[in-house]
Amino acid sequence: MSFLARASAVALRSRSAICTSICSKSLMATSAKTLAPAAGASIAPADGHGAHFKVERYWAAAMLPLIPASYFVHGPVMDVALSVALVLHIHWGAAGVIQDYARPFVIGETLAAAARASGYLITLLLIVGLFHFNYNDVGLTRAFEMVFSL
Repeated sequence: MSFLARASAVALRSRSAICTSICSKSLMATSAKTLAPAAGASIAPADGHGAHFKVERYWAAAMLPLIPASYFVHGPVMDVALSVALVLHIHWGAAGVIQDYARPFVIGETLAAAARASGYLITLLLIVGLFHFNYNDVGLTRAFEMVFSL
């Protein structure tokens, strides 16, 4: 599918929910020149979503050796590293779900703000709970070892 066809389909879908049929007809009549990017212009978003996506992928890839290593290496440094890695990974995943499904135009501004705030609150409670467990109990890595030795 060409860029022009994708751009036209996206423009029609996004505008059809808020426009009247007259607006949609005029949008369909829009020339291809106005939908195509200017010469030399980038179509990448300017708000840094691409960089954030790359960081998430690299973080997930870095967790692959961290999880098996935590089974063999025990101690407070590994406990904290594993806790932070897991909490960040979980937070980014949950924030993506909240961003996709708790949109303000679907559930309202108040509930969308409450959903975002609850995501941060759950992340904060999770990291505090893991740090408490690491400091006052056996730690995350020893706990995994104890579970796997059953």
